[in-house]
Amino acid sequence: MEESSSDSQQKSGKTKYQLILIASLKKEIEMARRLDPEKLAHELEKTGFSCQYCGKCCRRAFGDNRVVLTPPEIEKIQKHTGLSKLEIAGPLIPETCQPEETGNKEEDRDREIDREISFVQPEISKTDEEPFSETSPLFELLKEDIDSEGNIHAYGWMLRQKRNGDCIFLEKETNRCRIYPVRPMLCSTYPFYIEGLKLYTCECEGLGGHISTEESRKLAEALLSRYIAELEDTLAMYEKYEDFEKGKEGLEIARNNLEKGTCVYVVHDSKGVTKIIN
Repeated sequence: MEESSSDSQQKSGKTKYQLILIASLKKEIEMARRLDPEKLAHELEKTGFSCQYCGKCCRRAFGDNRVVLTPPEIEKIQKHTGLSKLEIAGPLIPETCQPEETGNKEEDRDREIDREISFVQPEISKTDEEPFSETSPLFELLKEDIDSEGNIHAYGWMLRQKRNGDCIFLEKETNRCRIYPVRPMLCSTYPFYIEGLKLYTCECEGLGGHISTEESRKLAEALLSRYIAELEDTLAMYEKYEDFEKGKEGLEIARNNLEKGTCVYVVHDSKGVTKIIN
């Protein structure tokens, strides 16, 4: 007797949308493993790239600089730095407005200095730290992910940021990365990424620069490894994911928490769920 999709859904405890995503991810992973690294390397060499070490990709002032992390990447950074998981990573939340400038260069410079943090004790980002109202852009973006208990559900992790939005591991004076040997896959393959089996680029001053055949091959291998690893990580997350109940009471609880400067997150990742209070 053939099992219906509704029977399968009931047994697995997964939503129909979740099952569709899982099937789609499995198919994409299978196709990704068949991509030709030599063709990708040729495309990279044709595009060209040479890092300018400007640090703009790590700075919030030049656009969305969020760095998505998988649990294995967080663990590598932990071993390298001795920092805790929550000192390194926070919930992956939507991009929000940049920190405001006063218009006074001297005052803005002083604020920038005040925002700088030490390598040993990273601060949480402006977004995580400051309370915001129900009418704020961030709250509007998060409303659909708030459960009946007022918890905000996030789907993955991102590198912590300084109060000005810059990466916590960016050395301001030199534009160097403090965790370069264990930097995330996104950073080591920037400004390139693969999505839907196609190669794309982010805005970067290094595009068009010289890249050798050997370097392009190494980058192609790294890009494919990243692409497959991220797909597999997302697949594992959806396979473990359990849906949650929503309700007006949850929105009210979350609003009250946020007004007090507290965010209660439930982070879903490939290892399960983690509840944290920011």
